[in-house]
Amino acid sequence: MDKGNLPFGCIMTGPDDIILLEGENTVITEERCIAHCEINLIRQLSSRIEPHFLENCTLYVSTEPCAMCAGAIYWSGIGTVVYALGKDAYHKIAGTSEPAHLLQVPAKELFHHGGREVVVLGPLLEEEAAACYEKWTKATR
Repeated sequence: MDKGNLPFGCIMTGPDDIILLEGENTVITEERCIAHCEINLIRQLSSRIEPHFLENCTLYVSTEPCAMCAGAIYWSGIGTVVYALGKDAYHKIAGTSEPAHLLQVPAKELFHHGGREVVVLGPLLEEEAAACYEKWTKATR
């Protein structure tokens, strides 16, 4: 947020729970509509780590991944996704009402249609995450 972007972030941990990389949303500062935190992290990670290694990694995300990011997560080979704030709760806080800004496919449902398992845990700590987004929303209005 301090850099002028939307408050979305993620971290990737390896099988030993050591943080491998952090990702942040850069949609506004890079003027790229696909520069979501998950996409940025996967782009950096994919050139350095073999896909089979990612099966044993966990991606922790501030909000439930959108359909685009869920697709990238699936194709990258990441094995587990943990998120704090669910889509519905986020859209309620953000006041998202423009139909063109909604693609309400839950990440878990999208992964269910794939040929490999992606474990999804969330929403977790949703009240705490909601408080962060509510603070951001108030500051930007």
